[in-house]
Amino acid sequence: MQSSSSRLICFALLITLPAAASAQELAGSFEQLRVLVKPGDIVRVTDRAGEEVRGSITDLSSSSLALRVDGTRRTFLQNDVAAVYQRRNDSLANGAKWGFVAGAALGVLGGMAIAREYEGASGSAYIPILGLVYGSIGAGAGAGIDAMHRGEQVIFAWRGKASW
Repeated sequence: MQSSSSRLICFALLITLPAAASAQELAGSFEQLRVLVKPGDIVRVTDRAGEEVRGSITDLSSSSLALRVDGTRRTFLQNDVAAVYQRRNDSLANGAKWGFVAGAALGVLGGMAIAREYEGASGSAYIPILGLVYGSIGAGAGAGIDAMHRGEQVIFAWRGKASW
């Protein structure tokens, strides 16, 4: 019984792991950036010299980005911008998924401990029940933690050759 339960737990944990880590697709041009932001959004721009400026977008064309910084307008050409960052909410789905995995693993282990105490089939019923109950609690906790997390993400990265 213990060996089949251990295999089941290992299999469940392996299938929940992501097959490959994939990064968020970045805009490589201001034309693509226009899909991600709009006038009024707050962004942080790092220019090719390494200077960072935070401001509100006033205008975005296919070749330039204009920000309102401390009441003045500042315009950046696409070739002068190394990266653009924006504060975005974290996805609640990944927190719920990992919270479920952690909670379910604890629930299954607890169910296995209870099942060892019983000789008949009555104890093995606790394994999936506790896995689902603790998994649900973990999913709620993981989603709640992700709801509180808000981070700055790169939304544009310069990928061209310098025109100078």
